[in-house]
Amino acid sequence: MSSPTTPRRGYHHGDLRAGLIREGIALLAETGVAGFSVAKVAVRAGVSSAAPYRHFPDREALLAACAAAILADITDLLAAAAEQAGPDPLDRLAATAGAYTRYVLEHRAGIDLIYSYEFSGPHHPTVQEQSRRLTGTLMDLVSAVLPADVPWADTADFAYVHLSTTHGYAALLVKATRPPHDIDSHAARAVTVARDHITGYLQRLYGRETP
Repeated sequence: MSSPTTPRRGYHHGDLRAGLIREGIALLAETGVAGFSVAKVAVRAGVSSAAPYRHFPDREALLAACAAAILADITDLLAAAAEQAGPDPLDRLAATAGAYTRYVLEHRAGIDLIYSYEFSGPHHPTVQEQSRRLTGTLMDLVSAVLPADVPWADTADFAYVHLSTTHGYAALLVKATRPPHDIDSHAARAVTVARDHITGYLQRLYGRETP
């Protein structure tokens, strides 16, 4: 198995951009945003220090591309988990907690980037597009759980609470164990906690478990 600094070979011009994003995400998993640089990504990809600039004019542009890719991956995983959970809206929403927790524990990449880093200028839309997609996916799943007459603001608030609760659990696990053990159990526990939270929320506010 190659080390983080072992040059990769075989990148062609057409797939260099994707390769740089992939290596950038891997670097983020190891060092976080503070240790991220275009030069380090180039070393990991096995290309010259100038090669990344054919696709990314600066560090910010590469970070934005990595953030967008991470958000896209998370969104796809949440959507797939919901589909696999079956037709019940509560099962579908709770399943996203397990998928999110699994992603964080398996990849440990870029979570500080997508939530804490402020992108500006031309790089902001790159990240914002995927962020909206993630929000939209969660909003659809939350809307299916809540009664039809719930205001949009309350739906958005619950989607935020659901995601932030799940994120907090996964982030604490990452800090507590390096690497975390028994990812399957942690993901299953996240689903159980999410289910309890959703059910309690519905009972408290609407006196019912499902719409």
